[in-house]
Amino acid sequence: MFGGTGPAASLLVAESWERSRHRGIDPTVVAPSVELEGPDLSRHVAEHRMASVLPVVESVLVSGVVSSGHIVAVADERGRLLRVIGDRGVRSRAESMAFIPGAVWTDEAVGANAPGLALRHDTEVRVRGSEHYLEMAHEWSCAAAPVHDPGTGELIGLIDVTGPSSAASDQMLALIRATVMLAEGELRTAAGLVVPRRGGVDRAEGGRFRLRVLGAGAGVVDGDGPGVGGRALTGRHAEICVLLDAHPEGLTGGALAELLADDRLDEVSVRAEVSRLRRVFGPDVVASRPYRLAPGAVVTDLREVTDALDSGDVMRAVASYPGPLLPASDAPGVADLRLEVHSMVRAAVLSADRLPVLRAWVGGAGREDLAAWRSLARSRYADASTIAAAEARCRVLDQRFGA
Repeated sequence: MFGGTGPAASLLVAESWERSRHRGIDPTVVAPSVELEGPDLSRHVAEHRMASVLPVVESVLVSGVVSSGHIVAVADERGRLLRVIGDRGVRSRAESMAFIPGAVWTDEAVGANAPGLALRHDTEVRVRGSEHYLEMAHEWSCAAAPVHDPGTGELIGLIDVTGPSSAASDQMLALIRATVMLAEGELRTAAGLVVPRRGGVDRAEGGRFRLRVLGAGAGVVDGDGPGVGGRALTGRHAEICVLLDAHPEGLTGGALAELLADDRLDEVSVRAEVSRLRRVFGPDVVASRPYRLAPGAVVTDLREVTDALDSGDVMRAVASYPGPLLPASDAPGVADLRLEVHSMVRAAVLSADRLPVLRAWVGGAGREDLAAWRSLARSRYADASTIAAAEARCRVLDQRFGA
């Protein structure tokens, strides 16, 4: 791998310029072609494998970089931009050089640029200002890295950040690299490859159901059961799943009742709720005596966060944590677990004190975390625009919380 830095990266750019000159490409005239538009583009994006990584890109990259004059782009394996995200003013400037969804930004089509070289050489690449072959791109810098299918190793697309000179910084490339890692992890999960579970219970390959219990989209279950994919569970059923997942050894009816509603719920009511839950998932998913989930039958996004923390992968934990556990629930056991998980993720972020992790945290679930914003403002690795934005956010939160 070239790594996109130093002499190797300069050689990639120089070789690209030579190819472009040999093909007779005029850098003052050529512009990227737009292959996909309207319904064709929408259909292609929806059907492409890179669509499943867009939430990861948005949670890790978008919130952390677009406020500082950057745009984030996701492209397919043919160099066609699928999504371009950023402030309207910055995107308008980029549109003047056809850096828009559906446009082709390969090395063959428009010469040296980070997305094109990343695809051509299957490596992360940075291209700064006048290193671009197109003259209209000289005011921009960019960094890009390829994304691979975790099962086959096939290159399926790329992630790019384009903007001022900081787009090609070491910190930005590190953030892109982390996002690619998380994106490939999302693809691995979607493909049903092995995901370790905490507590010594292994999830079977191709587990049947995935339950979202974190953030605004909590309570939705995806799976291959008839009529189940994308279905929203009742609040009580989501709470039961969370509590049983947190106790793989199982819970008695009395213990589950206390965790759900202190003394306000009896075992008969719990038995009725579990019976209804079995009708949703099927009779083999929720076992009795004690109540427990069948190993590997239900995988929650909460489990993905705790597994990442257990392995020391703070960036993956942050990217997997869009917000609090079942935020509408007042079940005592869920409330305790909600506080525990949020505190664990936050503590891992602050103790790691790494720029990409801080950016991802304050751009997502930690957007109101004053301590994290202060750490970002003090980071010696942050560029001037990031520090200015962090200091401004600190002032807002200081006023809001009366600090």
